[in-house]
Amino acid sequence: MSANGQDYAEMITRLPLFQGFTVAGAQMMIEPGEVRELAPGEIIFSEGDPADSVLLVLSGKLLVFVTRDGRELPLTTSEAGSLLGELGVLCGIPRSASVRTAEASAVLKWSSETFRRLMLRNTFLSERIFANSLRTVIEKEKSLIQSLTERLAVAR
Repeated sequence: MSANGQDYAEMITRLPLFQGFTVAGAQMMIEPGEVRELAPGEIIFSEGDPADSVLLVLSGKLLVFVTRDGRELPLTTSEAGSLLGELGVLCGIPRSASVRTAEASAVLKWSSETFRRLMLRNTFLSERIFANSLRTVIEKEKSLIQSLTERLAVAR
């Protein structure tokens, strides 16, 4: 593994999702994937595309957005430690949003097949990913309910 790969393996061990992993364990996560270094403004996912990969943000910042009526509507930003695309891959549904780099970034990209194999081989990681993903879905649901409640209050 290159020195750069070694640096990424050490970086992964400091991410909350991978807390408790050794550098060797992190390298085993990197090897079946592809580390990509991206320039600002690069589109990574497009809304509606098939979910064929999962990303782990290693560094930088990504913007998650949807396009409605020709306008981009930002949903959130994702930084180091964020996992993107896992729900689409696990549920077999198309991308629900687009993702673009907001600044120079590095990501670890796993194909959908590789991601599923990693989940099956490492139940400890699977539990963390599922818990993190469900927490995200619940937070989005709460935010949506709050937004709808506020709109109803204004409409009255």
